[in-house]
Amino acid sequence: MQIQIDSREKSRAIKKIVEEFERQDVRYFVSKLYVGDYINMERPLVIIDRKQNIAEIAANATSGHKRVKKELERLDEMGAKMYFLIEQDRIDGKPITCLEDIMLWEPKYGEIIGERVYRILKSWEYKHNIEYVFCCKRNTGKEIIRLLRTENSHDN
Repeated sequence: MQIQIDSREKSRAIKKIVEEFERQDVRYFVSKLYVGDYINMERPLVIIDRKQNIAEIAANATSGHKRVKKELERLDEMGAKMYFLIEQDRIDGKPITCLEDIMLWEPKYGEIIGERVYRILKSWEYKHNIEYVFCCKRNTGKEIIRLLRTENSHDN
């Protein structure tokens, strides 16, 4: 497997991810991607868009909605599937296991509420070939490899 990493990913943010790729002998290179942050060059229609936390995807769903909508339209044009990999595994000490758990999220600042974010994300899921996956930051590299190596590329 060879993974392409989007060049807009910050090197310090992906240091542990790249270390996991190297630990598992997964080849990778950095270059700008049309959609998302990670693809397996052998299955380029399975894409991962990494989010560092719920706040990031909440911002994408609200203030960044137009930009994400354009990206999702490109995804549809490609006939691809995208995983939003969200690196936050707890709300108030409870593990996040599904999208519905976002309804309990309360930001530290601002007026965005979890229920509103949930409705937007659910609507994206309904309209596009996307899925939400949650993991703790220390497992992101492993989760990227798992999704790109084994995930259902035949679902596209």
